[in-house]
Amino acid sequence: MTTIQIDGQIDGRLDEPTETNPTWTRAAGFSGIAFVVLFIAMGAGIAASAPNFVDGADELRTWFGDNQGGIGFFTWFGPFVFGFLQLFFAYGLLSRLRTADTSGGIVTRMSSAGMIAQFAAGIVGMSLWAVMSLDPILAEASDGVLLTLSALDSVVFFVLMPWTTAVFVIFASVLIVRSRIMPSWLAVLGVVSGVVPVIGGLWLLNGDPESTIGAIGFIGEFVGMLWIVITSVFLIRNAAD
Repeated sequence: MTTIQIDGQIDGRLDEPTETNPTWTRAAGFSGIAFVVLFIAMGAGIAASAPNFVDGADELRTWFGDNQGGIGFFTWFGPFVFGFLQLFFAYGLLSRLRTADTSGGIVTRMSSAGMIAQFAAGIVGMSLWAVMSLDPILAEASDGVLLTLSALDSVVFFVLMPWTTAVFVIFASVLIVRSRIMPSWLAVLGVVSGVVPVIGGLWLLNGDPESTIGAIGFIGEFVGMLWIVITSVFLIRNAAD
């Protein structure tokens, strides 16, 4: 039976290699950058103008009725383009960092679970948007039903997604520190980008998305996008080394 040496130890079974394919690492970096560019160019343009449950049922009916085409495109484009680009970025990053996981793979798995859960939450949120834009819902659903759907959507986007993203980013930041492949300040930026949006989601408690807490969440989203871009650049550079 062939044995291989991994991290200085002899193991009688085939395990994950200590080096990742440079082509895949580079592709993951470009995927992260593409995700940010497309999200800002397309996703933010639609989501930024969307009302939520605090704006009332009439505003929801008007906006979702006027933007059915854009919402229909976005609910398909979001998960299948934004989602998979981000998943591929996360996979490439964790594949590059996993050799620094001294916890037996627990940290890597926790980070992976966070990203997968975020992807699932995004699909749920997009599905709620799609439901709210349907003609039968807009025409026949009561105000209470429409407001409930919008409230659930807000919980997904401002609570579930920030929390799951924080799990991915914070555990990935732990691996960044341990691996020393990337600078430690990038890990600090990652922790900030994970924690701040969670705080920003607390605007749901006071019902004012334009409050200071809501602004904190917006800043956190910006920091999160910045972290992905910088991390992606380091992935591309590391693949070339």
